[in-house]
Amino acid sequence: MIAASGVDTSVSVVLPVYNTAGTIAACLRSVAAQTLRPSQVILVDDCGGDDAIEVARRTLADVDLPYLVLRHDRNRRIGAARNTGLARATGEWIWFLDSDDQADPTFLARLVAAATDHRADLAVCRTRRVDPAGNQLDVVEPRWRRPAVTGEQAARLLLADRMKAYACNKVFRRRILPAAPFDLDRSYEDFRPALRTLLRATSVALVDEPLYRYTVDPSSVSGHFGRHTFDLLTVADDVHAELVRRGLSRRWRTDQLTYLIANVVLPLANMALRAEHAGRTDDTTRAAVAAARRRTRVVDLVRLLAAGRIHPAVAGGVLKAAPALYARVLARR
Repeated sequence: MIAASGVDTSVSVVLPVYNTAGTIAACLRSVAAQTLRPSQVILVDDCGGDDAIEVARRTLADVDLPYLVLRHDRNRRIGAARNTGLARATGEWIWFLDSDDQADPTFLARLVAAATDHRADLAVCRTRRVDPAGNQLDVVEPRWRRPAVTGEQAARLLLADRMKAYACNKVFRRRILPAAPFDLDRSYEDFRPALRTLLRATSVALVDEPLYRYTVDPSSVSGHFGRHTFDLLTVADDVHAELVRRGLSRRWRTDQLTYLIANVVLPLANMALRAEHAGRTDDTTRAAVAAARRRTRVVDLVRLLAAGRIHPAVAGGVLKAAPALYARVLARR
């Protein structure tokens, strides 16, 4: 789609589909309601056990959106599904949407316009969390005071927990994405690809409004504890290696430590302890808490305190020094 200004505003929506028959119709109606209608919707059937694809086909026919369906031969998880969809995308802009979420009707128009105005390689908005019934919860990210930043500045916002790695609250220029950007056979597949893409970008547009609605699902990968939760540690190792490779690890040490404590150590411990509060205490939960405490070094907590990163420093300190107290406090939240 070429706007009157001559700018290509065509958008391909890449939508992995896996066991979301109950939410995908509302998700797709949210896509159809966009004031900038996408030129293409790509459904990637990741071999779930319900009729989500059939629901999606009926919905897309009803709202008259062009689409195609790609089917995996087996369940290959969300990273592979996004890569599969991206390979068939024809739009100038790519939106990786999750099939249990929705967006404000102006999401695409606002983000594409912001990226175009600032000659940015991608645009990102803030995220409002909602529960499965649609009740509004909190806005995830703090306010952004600038309309655009460099790619390196955005990467530091990501590490400092002021921007989230979600692929779904962003639109990307097709050219900024490699052929298969997402990690395979791994949970928390967003973070390293997000970091790499931001570091590759010249400019990133920031839309301060929370235009994306992220559904908090307790049964999701990020909502419950399991062996997949240990992938947090693998991702952290990969992020560290990426920063070392680029010569950024020392320069960005405080931001990297913020990421480690806020997005790895505390979530790992929290999910394991909440599983124990729910009645599951076993070698796996104990190993997770022990691993989280091992990754928490006193010297790093001191550095975070000195840099004014109070919350991760204090929470990490209590987990390290008094895990029983930490567990009791968590149980009351």
